Amino acid sequence: MSNILTFGVVAGFFLMRGNLQVTAWVTRFSAFYWMYRVFLIVIGIVVFQDQDLWMTQFRLSPILSFVSCIFTGVLAIYLPWLYCQLRHPQILAAMRTSGMKAAPPISAWVGGAAVAVIINALLYVAFNGTDGAEALQRAKQQLGPNYNYRMASIAWSGSYVEATVTAYNRNTIKTIDVEWTK
Repeated sequence: MSNILTFGVVAGFFLMRGNLQVTAWVTRFSAFYWMYRVFLIVIGIVVFQDQDLWMTQFRLSPILSFVSCIFTGVLAIYLPWLYCQLRHPQILAAMRTSGMKAAPPISAWVGGAAVAVIINALLYVAFNGTDGAEALQRAKQQLGPNYNYRMASIAWSGSYVEATVTAYNRNTIKTIDVEWTK
């Protein structure tokens, strides 16, 4: 996390000094990250997020859930604002005057969306494959039928499989780590 903060501070310094090269890079990055976040969140909510789990998280940790929603909301407002500020007609005119391209960063928009779609597709395949089903079954063997189960992560190393499953009911959320060799 500190690397991205360092990047932001350095980029902000150069933006304040009017560096047009940095302006172009930050514009591309904000467009990329904006689309990445939008697609990741929308697809993630539609495909992966279990509404009962989300409500349980909110009920058990309302402050943490609220802070997470606020952070997401701030990003949802800040990234478009930043992009629009960096695409201001005066900045675009200055870029053209200095010989730089001032076209919208379409490849950044498409790239951000594509990365989010690819990540979600890979997660969907991994979580819903035979190893995902095996991880859920192993977690159910540990805690029994009084919980709902949801895949959180899965990793492979040769024939070794390691997965994390979220088990929850109305009163609690537990994380179960399972591992096995195929």
